[in-house]
Amino acid sequence: MKKAGIIGCGAIAQVHGWVLHGMEDVELTAVCDVDEEKAKVLSEQYADGRAEIYSDWRALCAAKLDVLHICTPHFLHVPMAVEALRCGKAVFMEKPCAISKEQFAELVCADAQYPGRLGFCFQNRYNETTKEMDRMISSGKIGLLTGGRAFVTWRRDEAYYQGSPWKGKWETEGGGVLINQSIHTLDLLLRYLGRPEKVAATITNHHLSDFIEVEDTAEAWLSFANGKRACFYASNGYVTDAPVLLELQGEKGSILLNGSEVTVRSEENGIEHFCYEQGNGIGKGYWGSGHRDCISDFYRCLCDGSRFPVGMEAVKATMQTLFEIYDAGSK
Repeated sequence: MKKAGIIGCGAIAQVHGWVLHGMEDVELTAVCDVDEEKAKVLSEQYADGRAEIYSDWRALCAAKLDVLHICTPHFLHVPMAVEALRCGKAVFMEKPCAISKEQFAELVCADAQYPGRLGFCFQNRYNETTKEMDRMISSGKIGLLTGGRAFVTWRRDEAYYQGSPWKGKWETEGGGVLINQSIHTLDLLLRYLGRPEKVAATITNHHLSDFIEVEDTAEAWLSFANGKRACFYASNGYVTDAPVLLELQGEKGSILLNGSEVTVRSEENGIEHFCYEQGNGIGKGYWGSGHRDCISDFYRCLCDGSRFPVGMEAVKATMQTLFEIYDAGSK
């Protein structure tokens, strides 16, 4: 039986608690938040009130736990992960992995020092739509990939930032729509295309320029080896949380992910359409359906000693490209 703890008891911690509560070989034994009432609520909901309550995260890192789930504000992810690893814990971290190149370099060093114990919650890799795209690409139906495009158009108004004062600030959030809302879509795009050789980008704030410091809109042109190219666009200035669009172009066809649907166009089979339920049982539907599978897979790998598919090497291209987009967009 693995003993798990959650630090940070906000909205995303509810999803982690829900997943852990449903696992037979894991027990949620500790929760931590500076707001102890939030921690108590999480304990009641997903540990029948038996999880120990902490307000000091360093004390939680030193507690008798096997795994620590980090669900805190972005700027705290790396220092908490490094301390937990040092204390002998395995660490499962919510995105982003870091808010700066310096932080990410520190995390890379910690991962090398404590191998096999750090995993990241890029849960959209486990969505049924992603699995369908994997199957179509592996089948060879669309041939070798030549490029891709991705669009994230969601809505974040003033109330979103008022509820979480750390958001909207470079020092604590690390950015806006790119590092927070659209990082999962960038991750999927690069999972298929690899790390680009050249990045050109712009970042700007159209919608809330008098209210937040960070960008609400980011666009990038990505150039890869062998002539592959991709276009990426993300904005929080829309009127609703529209379905994410991700298209991969191949030599013999294309694959389009549009929310919960996947459409394949190929020379071999014409048009094929697949539709999956979206949602993870709890939380917002556009968070995707992969949290349970992603978290369960992390614990499976801890138990059998296999390599977790979303470890440091798997996310390097995403994080390095993300920082390159910020660098290019700020020039």
